[in-house]
Amino acid sequence: MTTKPNATGRANSIARLAFCAAGLCLLFSVGAARAQAQGACQPRVRVKTLLDNVQVGGRGALSIGKLYAECLPEAARRSQGNYGYNPYDGGKLSATLKASNGQPLNTYVFYAEKITSMWELGRYEVVGGPQAVKPLAVGSYSLDFAIEDKVFQRFPFSVSTVESKDVYRPETIYLLDGPWSDYAELYFPKPDRYTQLWVWLRDRENAGAQLREVQYTLRLVRERDGKLIAEGGGATSAMRLRPQWVGYKLSFRPLSVPAGGSSEFHASELLASEGDHRIELSLGGKPYATYRVNVKGGKFQRDPAHAREAANALMPLESEPNYWSLRRTR
Repeated sequence: MTTKPNATGRANSIARLAFCAAGLCLLFSVGAARAQAQGACQPRVRVKTLLDNVQVGGRGALSIGKLYAECLPEAARRSQGNYGYNPYDGGKLSATLKASNGQPLNTYVFYAEKITSMWELGRYEVVGGPQAVKPLAVGSYSLDFAIEDKVFQRFPFSVSTVESKDVYRPETIYLLDGPWSDYAELYFPKPDRYTQLWVWLRDRENAGAQLREVQYTLRLVRERDGKLIAEGGGATSAMRLRPQWVGYKLSFRPLSVPAGGSSEFHASELLASEGDHRIELSLGGKPYATYRVNVKGGKFQRDPAHAREAANALMPLESEPNYWSLRRTR
């Protein structure tokens, strides 16, 4: 069925609102500008959407929610519908779940629709049907994303279990381990607006019991002189962490706010501070993680060795004008 032009416009507007709800709306113009500047870019599924939407439920059932991808080529076969990639009559965009020994377990084939400069992977079919999906046991796995069966990205993870501490609802709780613990993003909508650390947190030791309240603190420190540039969290920053990973957007604030000034820490202040910087995150008064970022010429700079390592592992780094992927160093 062909969608009328006005319906397509409404659909794109709705999709754009969904992007904004996912914290991705500003990436429309960013992706288009990058594609023009570089001529071509490498296909990738946004890591943030993988961390938010790859989950394991009761009895080890894997679920994959809505994902977003960038730089996908036009599908090799033209679909009759809105989905450029379509399990039935379009190009093939798939993710194969593999065990640690490389054995394929399931293959998910996506419906993907291009919306401006990004692709929305809203749903999928499973080769062999839903009955082919088996619960995951404790162990290591990967999701290998491919276009026409050529792998372009790998998302490794493992499954573990803990016993619930809820004496009224005893059960085995399945948990995911992997990039959630080490990955973070430094995000700002514009240089003259707020700056946030996007990070994924959980409380594995409190599984199934009443959620504990924990406070966080953030410190942004310039390495060359130890100067504190910005901070965040504190007495009013209480969070209740679940045993499963949940994404949090933690805001920085300036050390002092002049009368009539903004309480937002502007990214332009960080981009004007040359050299190495570290971000220190503490939970419940204890050091939790340290991330490092380098600024040169008003831009974030990537360690070439880290970039090569990520490329070889088919784990692309997010390096856009308004968000920058970080790797936990402690």
